[in-house]
Amino acid sequence: MKFEKVFIKNFRNFDDVEINLSNKNIFFGLNDVGKTNFLYALRYVFDKDIRKQNLLDSDFHDKQLDKPIEITVVLDINDTVDSDCQKLRAQLKGALLSEHNKVYIKLVAEYNKTEMVALPILSWGGDVDHLHEMKQRGYLYEIDYVFSVIYIDSYVDLYSLFKKNVSKLVKNEKDEDKDTLEKIQSTIDDLNEHIASLSGIKDFQKKLTPEYQKFHDEGISVSIKSEIAVKGLYSNIIPYIKQDNDNNLYPTAGEGRKKLLAYSVYDILSEENKERKINLFLIEEPENHLHKSMQLALSQILFTDNKYTYLFVTTHSPFILVEMDNVNLVRIYSERKTYSVSTFYEVPDIYKKNRKMLNRCLSEAIFANKVLLVEGPSEYALFDKVLSVVHPFYEADGIYILPVYGVGFEKYISILKELKIFNVIKTDNDLRTVKGKSEYSVLGFTRCNNCIGEERLPTTPIMENSIDSKRRLYDDNIHILNDIRSDYHIYLSKVDLENDLDEFLHDRLVDLLEDDEPVKYLQEAKNYHMVELIKKLTDEDCKEIYNHYNFACLKEVAE
Repeated sequence: MKFEKVFIKNFRNFDDVEINLSNKNIFFGLNDVGKTNFLYALRYVFDKDIRKQNLLDSDFHDKQLDKPIEITVVLDINDTVDSDCQKLRAQLKGALLSEHNKVYIKLVAEYNKTEMVALPILSWGGDVDHLHEMKQRGYLYEIDYVFSVIYIDSYVDLYSLFKKNVSKLVKNEKDEDKDTLEKIQSTIDDLNEHIASLSGIKDFQKKLTPEYQKFHDEGISVSIKSEIAVKGLYSNIIPYIKQDNDNNLYPTAGEGRKKLLAYSVYDILSEENKERKINLFLIEEPENHLHKSMQLALSQILFTDNKYTYLFVTTHSPFILVEMDNVNLVRIYSERKTYSVSTFYEVPDIYKKNRKMLNRCLSEAIFANKVLLVEGPSEYALFDKVLSVVHPFYEADGIYILPVYGVGFEKYISILKELKIFNVIKTDNDLRTVKGKSEYSVLGFTRCNNCIGEERLPTTPIMENSIDSKRRLYDDNIHILNDIRSDYHIYLSKVDLENDLDEFLHDRLVDLLEDDEPVKYLQEAKNYHMVELIKKLTDEDCKEIYNHYNFACLKEVAE
């Protein structure tokens, strides 16, 4: 079974949106753009507990009460061998014909101005134009016998979770349990008798009887009795922490620890359901109260554990996404009204072993509004310094500098483009020796062409590899390069970072670095010497860099 799409109309901040889905989905965006509302749209379709609350006037987009709320989920059930497809087909019965490979589940809610609520009506089937209304038993629909929603709130209450589900979690089914329960009952009977025999109880009983008889003397007396019962056997079960090699029990005090314990409980509950129902995990901001290391551990579980087959996560944390693979990235954003874009992301085979490296960079970038992609740490360090002076709160304004570290620009560009995140590229004018020939391929030009997707720059090899030859190459094609800047936001260096800086700041670099050959000095120990330079740059130096043609990429991303 595969989730394909969801259509949401007139629900909360969604006027009319279509969102592509997969079985693992990550929803991200700024605060108050509708991530939680999206999860609630799914909950109203699949979760009996939220659906029975009905919908209020505030659930209608801009309170358009004359229009119904409509939420439609599309599922692919083409795989007839899949057990979840079989469960769904069995429940649908006459609403699904043998040739149907998709299931449409639709919720419609029309506002009743007299009752001041909107009752959700569910229908489903294999033909979107001829859906069958679902049968109801009480507040349960047919769909509730095949789907089980496990909704994990960002501030889940561990103790309430225990109390609500203790009968499912704790089962006494062994023969020896019968003897133990009889002993418990006998002990409770003794306890009740002891409580009733306390002098305070007897004194109160003696006072209460004559007071009652003043109103109505029927020849009776009042007796006070304790009724502690076995039915409350689990009412006070509380999880404690026990350290290895320590017999003492410690309260589960930390919010992070409570949250991880709650996830453990939800895992057990999902195991109870999996044979009968299809488990859907809807998880809201799992990073709350978790240290970075715990977020990374949770990422491993969410994206590799088979339990989480159907997963919908909202998050603000890049660490939750470090282990992501085969997921649908959904960006929800607002430009006067709510929009969404999505793209399916799969870690390329060549990066499978280095998934964390690729994902950490990407997962931070997708939370930004504008991204500047650069070659490596030297560019990052310098550009961060310059932007911090010219635009002190650039990160808070959604601008992110992403070093690709040799991974290549194309993979990042395709994801950012699909998510409609504005991106700018700064790359070097590299040359590479052609094997077996005394000529050099124009690697920088080729990289630009690859990012564009067409050959705008010439790729004929040149005969010399020098600083001057790179500058001539750039000057000969400057009109095309300027068009590429304007049309595609790709900024090729005339040479490289250090030489482009030296071109207009040579004397200043000599003074700051106390070296007559600043380019050579900076390139000898790239990271270390660039950090040294950055510490010495003044605000005026940074402004000069920001405003120069060679580093126009900074102005492009910041303004």
